[in-house]
Amino acid sequence: MIPVTSFAGKTVAVFGLGGSGLASCQALKAGGAEVIAGDDNADNIAKAAQAGFVTADLRKVSWANFAALILTPGAPLTHPAPHWSVLMARQAGCEVIGDIELFCRERRRHAPDAPFVATTPRWAAISAPRSCHWSRRARGAFTSSRCRPTRSI
Repeated sequence: MIPVTSFAGKTVAVFGLGGSGLASCQALKAGGAEVIAGDDNADNIAKAAQAGFVTADLRKVSWANFAALILTPGAPLTHPAPHWSVLMARQAGCEVIGDIELFCRERRRHAPDAPFVATTPRWAAISAPRSCHWSRRARGAFTSSRCRPTRSI
């Protein structure tokens, strides 16, 4: 995991506490951010609380102190309509970004010239081994994934 330091000392809302949301919470906390985690699913909220994160119903908190909303890939940013958390963040003037943007900002800060390979979840099972192989071969590769050894391609 790469600590996300671009929000150090700031309070960030994370909506969506599945795999990428919890990973975002961990990276933000490791980088010095105060994380307030929320989800529409009570089981996901319980998992985040068990992992040591502050959880809240983001519909009922003040957004005045949030620097940003980190939105799960599963919640709509714009289509067919913005998720309610996006509307609340925008109304408060909060930046709305996703987990990949967190990674890209850290890369820009710490290794701007490093090669960068990204895959989408839908194709990750097919493309991740090839991407990991390529990133291991590239000098100074900056990767956020745990690449498993794979055969040469």
